Amino acid sequence: MKRILFFLSLIFIPLIAPSGYLQMSEERLFEAEKMAYYISIRDLPFSPDLLVKVIEYEKILYPDVVLLQSQLETGFYTSDIFNNGRNLFGMKFPKYRPTVAIGTYSGHAQYDHWIQSVRDYKIWQDWYITKGWRISVKEDNSFYMVFLDCIKYAEDPHYIPKLINLASRDMT
Repeated sequence: MKRILFFLSLIFIPLIAPSGYLQMSEERLFEAEKMAYYISIRDLPFSPDLLVKVIEYEKILYPDVVLLQSQLETGFYTSDIFNNGRNLFGMKFPKYRPTVAIGTYSGHAQYDHWIQSVRDYKIWQDWYITKGWRISVKEDNSFYMVFLDCIKYAEDPHYIPKLINLASRDMT
């Protein structure tokens, strides 16, 4: 709790402009709002609506596809890996990239809270961008699904058709 209060005090300590007025950059304001939101939902039960907001706060690319991935990977939020490992995306514990996972559960990355699973997905996306993948060039969900297929995101050879099927259900 002390660490959270210390972190919040750093965010909320505004910068003083030469004019003497208090100012906070848009980025710092966004980060403060995000942190306050995360603290407010920490003890609430999971819901897809909360997930959508966290995906937005983490600035995850292709949020519609990512939401579909969470539904598919967790069996609509009922899987053991989600309920006990708090893993929304079936992520494995990474060998090479940074992670916020705290260990493994049933062969998958385990998180202390489902929010961390979303943060780890963002780290994963950013890692691929640093490796030269141009996934942030355009907001075309089909393009992102091709990317997921190219990198073999899932072991299931029918993963992308399943995502497409879920997407078509959402549109009807």
